[in-house]
Amino acid sequence: MAHDIRSGWLRPVTHLAAALVLSAALTAGCWGGGDVSGDPGGTGGQTGGGDQGGSEAGVQLTWFGHAAFLITSPDGVRVLTDPYPGNLGYGSRTFAADIITVSHEHFDHNSVASADGDPEVLRGLAGGDWAQVEKSLGDVTVYSLGGTYHDGDQGAKRGKNAFFIVEAGGLRFLHLGDLGETPTAAVVEKAGRVDVLLIPVGGYFTIDAKEATRVAALFGARVVIPMHYKTKAISDWSISDESPFLEGQTGVERIGSSQVTLDPGNLPKLPEIWVLDPAPAGGS
Repeated sequence: MAHDIRSGWLRPVTHLAAALVLSAALTAGCWGGGDVSGDPGGTGGQTGGGDQGGSEAGVQLTWFGHAAFLITSPDGVRVLTDPYPGNLGYGSRTFAADIITVSHEHFDHNSVASADGDPEVLRGLAGGDWAQVEKSLGDVTVYSLGGTYHDGDQGAKRGKNAFFIVEAGGLRFLHLGDLGETPTAAVVEKAGRVDVLLIPVGGYFTIDAKEATRVAALFGARVVIPMHYKTKAISDWSISDESPFLEGQTGVERIGSSQVTLDPGNLPKLPEIWVLDPAPAGGS
């Protein structure tokens, strides 16, 4: 069941200087002292009850667990990020998509064979280096952004990592892949406005909760959705669950669903963290 989030709109951070101000404010505790039980403590919040008036024109976001999301545009164009194989732990499923993005070539992020049909595959790396790719289809534009690594040692441990930006329905989604470092100011500036940030928080293979908090502040998104953390499906992985990232934060919403529907008019006025449930296996 998708949720339609209704609240006011405030122009998101569009310049690096403003993002850095937000980062300093966050470090000082603007998101601190919050309740992670589901009370957002902010101005957004769930209206609950599924699709409510106008959600048909919005962008639907579905989380399949790990770093795999499906972004479905108002016209029905489907963008799948970092698909995983059936043996990962989330169960065997067949994804359906028109475009697939792959942030890097690790097995838990590049299982394009798990998708039906003949989707366009956009790979953020080519020959081990960043690739500049762009695709427009219907009401969607997708492009990659290089310049980051899978670890904090300039890729010496795990190689390079690519971001993907998805523009649909007047919104800009930024998928950070397996980010393992704080992005440079140049990368943040090049990304531009970010409305919805999909960010790894589990640590070990990626940035951890503390660094993810700093990174989220740099991009200044109104909606931050954690990914790549320990769940019941991958309980034996050497990564953390989402709890350290949520601890002390205000504006936390546990959605209670794998889906949300968003549009520019229903984003929260202040940054919020929305925690999704992984969609159950058995189909896309």
